[in-house]
Amino acid sequence: RTVIAKVRLFDHVMIEKSADNGAVEVSCPDFPEIENENNLAVKMVNHWRSFTGIDDGNRISLTKNIPMEAGLGGGSSDAVATLLGLNALSENKLNFEQMSQLSAKVGSDCPSFLIPGTCVASGRGEKVRQVDRSLSNRISGRKILLFKPKLGFSTSEIYGGLVKTDLSAVGFNQELEQIKMLESGEVSLLEFMRNDLENPILRKYLFVTALFEVLREEFRLQPMVCGSGSCCFVILSEKDNLEMIRGFILESWGDETFMAESDLI
Repeated sequence: RTVIAKVRLFDHVMIEKSADNGAVEVSCPDFPEIENENNLAVKMVNHWRSFTGIDDGNRISLTKNIPMEAGLGGGSSDAVATLLGLNALSENKLNFEQMSQLSAKVGSDCPSFLIPGTCVASGRGEKVRQVDRSLSNRISGRKILLFKPKLGFSTSEIYGGLVKTDLSAVGFNQELEQIKMLESGEVSLLEFMRNDLENPILRKYLFVTALFEVLREEFRLQPMVCGSGSCCFVILSEKDNLEMIRGFILESWGDETFMAESDLI
């Protein structure tokens, strides 16, 4: 069970019909290595065709702004954008439930991108609901800083590194209660946040551990890893010196570090 927040960082996906029935072309000039059948957008087209029986040819053009292997859901959100595009181009529209079932075949986190803003996901991630509107209003617009080292992390490797003590000790019902407390405002966002995947990352990648320690001690921030990484983030307040924080991260991880100031949607 997890709370997933959206950030104002996105790729551009353009989809159009082609005359070549049954064909699907994907282009991403900046990252030609993802121009193949393993691209989640291509997989979404194939699942759409199997589900609907529609065999139109499709061309997909991707402009990537979300870094890959970052734990930010870039590939999954591109797949869902493709699904929404296919649905828009079709005369026979799928409803939300059908799109949710279809998107879950491509990735466990895909259904969360059918819901705008913050949501709660459970099961494999395929069961999603919107959070209470009052919580959305409280956290929407909160400033965050995303920062990612040059290398990416393998999701399967991070999950494989989990041990029992990494997992939260609270039970299922307690997790539900904590989410309710977040939605009601009884606990703040910073008090609520944790990531059970963080410990295997911090054990393996000590340069992340070292940076986090300084961000906590010197800057009084609460750094966290996004999902299974390798992107990390901090939630900013007006009193934080963003220039100093950015400078320290770049000095620590190098000029090839991805960094983006964004906000929660």
